[in-house]
Amino acid sequence: MTTLEQLGGRETLPALPYAAHEILVATSSEEPDISDVAATIAREPGLTARIVAIANHAFFKRQETVYGLEQAILRIGLNRVRVLATSLLLNQVFDASACPAFQLERYWHDALATGFCAARLAPHTAPGEDQEAAYLGGVLHSIGLLLLVHTFPHTMNRVLAEHEADPERSLAALSYAALGCEHGEAGELLLREWEVPEAIAVIAGHAHQPGYRGEHAALVETVRFAHEWLQQGLDPQRTEGVPDLPAPTLERIARACEAERESLAAFAQLLAEG
Repeated sequence: MTTLEQLGGRETLPALPYAAHEILVATSSEEPDISDVAATIAREPGLTARIVAIANHAFFKRQETVYGLEQAILRIGLNRVRVLATSLLLNQVFDASACPAFQLERYWHDALATGFCAARLAPHTAPGEDQEAAYLGGVLHSIGLLLLVHTFPHTMNRVLAEHEADPERSLAALSYAALGCEHGEAGELLLREWEVPEAIAVIAGHAHQPGYRGEHAALVETVRFAHEWLQQGLDPQRTEGVPDLPAPTLERIARACEAERESLAAFAQLLAEG
């Protein structure tokens, strides 16, 4: 039995928390209502307490302490709350503790930064697609890595250690050699099981594969470029892979990403702490 066949069993794949689905729906409408979002999150008392605590974290804190969920959402911002709430719930699904080579804070920082960057690129690089799909697709583009670490922690510990020792060796190739699949395939399988929108599953499956030409190719290429561009330090002179996107536009997006760096690092730390 192949690794994907093992993962494909319903008893193996973790279920998407119902609350995560409801939060994504509540925050993805054209004009989300803060009260509706708060009511949805409030069904999960532990999540409510965590979001209020995050709103009072040193990074976000202003002069007065926040006690209510709606106040917390307003302070943190709706898009951030959506990603935070979903990510905190996903942290309950995946256990990476048996894989010491996996750096959870680094993972979340990469995921959040990719989503932020992809959402700002998307109006220029994928104008026919939903900008929110670029954001969520960026955040979930490597979720297959979480799945493999959760399911095969000891094997992935060796894979990640090999990749850390020699970053020139592709993580996808190392995973495939060890398990017979790479994290893109695993991520797409999981997101299809969770019945997320098609574009998000496609991004997870192909964002690490240059040259993808299938459905939602512009979104896939946007997320792939965002991820690689961040790894390379947001060089505004790098325009390959982003057709017809002028350097001034890239410079503006790079500045926005740089301005968000501190908050993304704070978010990643909070997510890694669970």
